[in-house]
Amino acid sequence: MNVSCFPRGMAQPEQGFRFAVDSLLLSMFILPGKKDRILDLGCGCGVIGLGMLLAHVDKELHLVGIDSDPEMVRCARENSIRLGLEEKTSFIHMDAADVNSRSMSAESFDLVLMNPPYRRPGSGRPPQHPGKTAATFARNSRTELFLKAAGFALKNLGRAGIVFPASRLDELLLHSSSCRLRPKIVRPVLGRPDKPASLVLVQARKNAGQEMVIPPPLVLYDEHNTLTRQAREFCPFLECNPGRG
Repeated sequence: MNVSCFPRGMAQPEQGFRFAVDSLLLSMFILPGKKDRILDLGCGCGVIGLGMLLAHVDKELHLVGIDSDPEMVRCARENSIRLGLEEKTSFIHMDAADVNSRSMSAESFDLVLMNPPYRRPGSGRPPQHPGKTAATFARNSRTELFLKAAGFALKNLGRAGIVFPASRLDELLLHSSSCRLRPKIVRPVLGRPDKPASLVLVQARKNAGQEMVIPPPLVLYDEHNTLTRQAREFCPFLECNPGRG
């Protein structure tokens, strides 16, 4: 895989969940520390964490990705090899609900990334493939399970990066608080300048104090459905993404 063309050519299950613009945005949202240990919850084919590693090749980062779909884990491992990042990554077949003291050490990560399943069952047309259903639809409070896993895994004052539907921000804020994650930055993402925000990018910090910053919105496409200069500068990977968010 040509690194300059990331994420084009990523290995993905043919019939399962396929990454979209939201994952690419999250990979560029947070500036990691020089030697951060990063956990990607529900890593899919690895695009979020691998994108972060590619964007910060000068740093000594290590990525651990977990996913409940073994085929996704296989693709993530394959992609890390294609990109020459296998020594900086570990991908594990594990559900976010199983992140606990029996599976990994508490407070052992500096940064957690997550694009959790967030569509409610019964909303929209259900996917035909069970892997895509699991990755897209929130079942049994999956969002809360992801946040609890992040709260367990993060060091004190460690950070979590989350991408989530803007229409359900209240739910995310409620569950974050119960998991000791205090949202510190919430950036709205607009598909077009004349539309309401479709996504939010959230940076939360474990056991942090109050006060939150809401930066100006990120607008992805102009009235001609062309990537805006703002979007290209925020996330250069969008130039090589074949789909539109």
